[in-house]
Amino acid sequence: MNINESDIIPEIDKEGYREIYILGILTFLLMFSVTLIYPVMEDFVMERFDITSVAETSLFVSINLAAYVIFSLIWGSTSDKLGKRKIFISTGFLGNSLLMFSLTLAPTMSALLALRFIEGAFTVMAFSLIMTSVLDLVKKTQYGKGMGILGMGMALGNAMGAPFGGKIGSIDPLYPLYFGSVLLLIGALIAALMLKERKLDSRPTSFIDSLMLLKEEKRIFIPYAFSFVERFTVGFFVGVFPLMLAINYGMGPGTIGMYMAAFLIPFALLQYPFGVISDKIGRVPPLVVGSVLYSIVVISVGFTAPPLLVLIMVIGGVAGALMYPPSAALAGDFADPAKRGTAMGGFNLFGSLGFAIGPFAGGLIADSYGFHVSFAAAGLAVFSVALIFLPVLISVSRNK
Repeated sequence: MNINESDIIPEIDKEGYREIYILGILTFLLMFSVTLIYPVMEDFVMERFDITSVAETSLFVSINLAAYVIFSLIWGSTSDKLGKRKIFISTGFLGNSLLMFSLTLAPTMSALLALRFIEGAFTVMAFSLIMTSVLDLVKKTQYGKGMGILGMGMALGNAMGAPFGGKIGSIDPLYPLYFGSVLLLIGALIAALMLKERKLDSRPTSFIDSLMLLKEEKRIFIPYAFSFVERFTVGFFVGVFPLMLAINYGMGPGTIGMYMAAFLIPFALLQYPFGVISDKIGRVPPLVVGSVLYSIVVISVGFTAPPLLVLIMVIGGVAGALMYPPSAALAGDFADPAKRGTAMGGFNLFGSLGFAIGPFAGGLIADSYGFHVSFAAAGLAVFSVALIFLPVLISVSRNK
């Protein structure tokens, strides 16, 4: 489907830019808050409910991601049909705040998992509609810049949330949830008071009509594939990488955190400039170059020993930042303006699915064949996606 320039917001004023930066701040608050809990999972889940199985404990993460997968498209398509964004963002933050606090009151493991699932539904409600709001605000030629701002907020939140959660969680494992709940409530107030409910020029006729985007514009599965494989490899870094450093090199939590920071800092800080670059030269060059470089880096992780591994992680952060803004912007490029919520819901669905599968797949491969084969498989997955879609991407680039 060809989208005319008249279908896209013609200009963005200073107030619009202010709102995009507010959306970036909200993204940071959301990601910072939801990652606070991870360092205290042993105390909060295992010891609290007398759980001995690592697999059962991991359900705390998996059930949350399952909600992301299930509700991403539902919230996006519903938002398109109603023509509303702000109410979904505010409700997402408020619901997440209440549910995060309720986790501290759960009497049983089953109740905890049920509340955690509902919390995930509210989290993805806020995040998906934040991404969609950026597409509503900016011109098509500035999608990369907008997604770069959100990517920076997301990456900084992820990078800072877990370490801070570990520090306050060492005092009391409930403190990260209390603090996160307060931050999310602040986010709900910011969204309610500082975002505008903008009138959308067009809306789908029904919920089903909104979902028809996935049938009408099959090219949108290209950015979805990149979203899946990028989050899939992140799952390896979250679930397998720390274990590799601890088992193979005897590193403690502090040193492991430094190696993670070597990846996350450039990944966060370069999102915006690389998003701007993708607006200027097109989505395809940075996406392809970033994917190939990223695949090489991920493969190298399993074969490179410290201290050289730090450099590999830095290069990986640069390559990851080169990939994310153009892939997210490409989903916006392919979306019918009336169905942007559905487009970004699908983008988050595939990303969440990749992140859910990544740690488990990485662990299975590492158990059977070793850490080096695990990261080689992850890197080859990225390279394969880039190779499979390269002809279509070249065609897209030529038609711009």
